Amino acid sequence: MEKTIRPVKSKEEIQNRISELAEEIRSATSVGELTVVGILDDAFVFLADLVRALDAPISCCFMKVTRHRHGGQSEVTFTSEFDPRGRDILLVGAVAATGVTLDYIAEQLASCGVKSLRTCVLVDKPGDRRVDVKPDFAAFQMDGDFVFGYGLGIQNQYRQLPYLAVRDE
Repeated sequence: MEKTIRPVKSKEEIQNRISELAEEIRSATSVGELTVVGILDDAFVFLADLVRALDAPISCCFMKVTRHRHGGQSEVTFTSEFDPRGRDILLVGAVAATGVTLDYIAEQLASCGVKSLRTCVLVDKPGDRRVDVKPDFAAFQMDGDFVFGYGLGIQNQYRQLPYLAVRDE
C-alpha cells in the first residue's frame, strides 16, 4: 500500500502561530539583544521565519547536533562557534520529542555562564518524553505521528514543503 502525505498544519496556520509566538517571546524576554541559537538541520526554516517575526535586536548563530550510537547507547555532541557567556539566549529547535537533545544542549549552554536561557520549538511532543524538560515556547503541541515538512525532513527529503505533514498508509 502506498503512503500518502497528509498536511496537518497549513502554511497559513504556521505563519499565524509564529506571529503569536514572536509576541509571546518578546513579552517574556524583554532583554536588550537576544542571541537566537538555531539547532541545525531541522530548525532552519522555522528559525528564519521566527527571527523575522521577532522584529527586535538579535544576533543569530547555529549549532550542529550529532548523534552517535555505541552499543545501544546514544551520545549527543554539538558544535558551534560562538561564545554564550553573558548572553540572553533563545535556543530554537524543531521538535522536542524525547527531550534528551534539548535538555542536554540547554544544560551545556547554561554551564557556560549565559545571562538567561529559554527554549523554543516548532513542535512539542510531550507524550514522547524520556527526560523532564518542557520548552519555554512551542508553536504546536502534537503527539503521535512523525511530522515533516517546513524544514523537517525524512532522510533530507520534504524539507521544502511549506506546511507540516504526516504520512498515511
